[in-house]
Amino acid sequence: MNGWTKEQIEHMKTALRLARRGWGLASPNPMVGAVVAKGKRVVGTGWHTGPGQPHAEAAALLEAGRKAKGADLYVNLEPCNHYGRTSPCTEAIIRAGIDRVFYGVPDPNSVASGGASTLAEAGIEAQGGLLAEECFNLNLFFFKWILTKTPFVILKTAASLDGKTATSTGQSQWISSKAARNFGHHIRAGVDAVLVGRNTAEKDDPELSARPWGRRKMHRQPWRVVLDPSLKLPLKRKIFDPALGGPTVVVCAQGAAEAKMAKITGLGHKVLVAPTTPAGLISIRGVMEELGREGLQSVLIEPGATLAASALVDEPVVDLAHLFLAPKFIGGVKAPGVIGGLGRPELADAPEAEILKLGRKGPDIHIVMRPQGAFGGAADLERLFQK
Repeated sequence: MNGWTKEQIEHMKTALRLARRGWGLASPNPMVGAVVAKGKRVVGTGWHTGPGQPHAEAAALLEAGRKAKGADLYVNLEPCNHYGRTSPCTEAIIRAGIDRVFYGVPDPNSVASGGASTLAEAGIEAQGGLLAEECFNLNLFFFKWILTKTPFVILKTAASLDGKTATSTGQSQWISSKAARNFGHHIRAGVDAVLVGRNTAEKDDPELSARPWGRRKMHRQPWRVVLDPSLKLPLKRKIFDPALGGPTVVVCAQGAAEAKMAKITGLGHKVLVAPTTPAGLISIRGVMEELGREGLQSVLIEPGATLAASALVDEPVVDLAHLFLAPKFIGGVKAPGVIGGLGRPELADAPEAEILKLGRKGPDIHIVMRPQGAFGGAADLERLFQK
């Protein structure tokens, strides 16, 4: 269909607002919202609250009841067509007597896809592409993992206006404002894992937990991942305390002490072995491949300068970056900056990024960027419609 009506657009916007309620709850399933409507009148709404719970379409149809007969259904993702923890949404739609289904983007999961064809065979008009870009952006974690088997990677860091992440004496808490830190916890609440390097884990001793600041109670905490090539991180750090956060994963290099590995796993944590780069650092690309094999769809990197260099310059893996600039100057030649490493010797070789959003979080400047070649562009959206 070329040219959606204002009414159809508004119903899909409502479905998207409902779907966003699943942030931090739906994973590993996508966030989905649904609206059942007769003309302008909404007769049922629903959203997916988590694995094993009713899908958005089923919830919306249940609320609509008999009013669903002859109505239209709006959903941001193509209705599923398989038996999993729940029965197929296509069956519920057909049984309810829905006339038309409008969805945002196709489901790329080969196990669940084919819903539109099944509906069409049952005589139900099914059209995709309504607010496709917005629907795609909502579930980038899910789409990237399904298409590549690697997680969507977010990088978040904060610096002063002169690009310093700490003073020359190592003080870094807190450069950013409380509003910026709260936003960081919002991201943590929605991702599958938070990743740091050993130096950050040892010096800052972070919990790497998500504290949602008054939002509804969370049903899970993200995995806590630390890169520790030689397994030198003391086991007394907060990242190893199971009472303070989610499961802990230590990523080491080949040749790390097997006795230390056994000690870590004996405490109930997981150890992954990743390849190293010619510089002797753990390959961040290799780490993402390992985490993808573990089924993680999204990872938030909270880096020091060395890890930022690996993820943004040396082995670009970042799909979305959040940079907070605090309105202060630190100065000092020895004060660390956002990105360390050797850098690119030629300016022409410097990786570029697209600025997606420029705003404020409290007093801080908030820059949202998509690095060149990252997942989430127009070409990736087009792939969904080509499958």
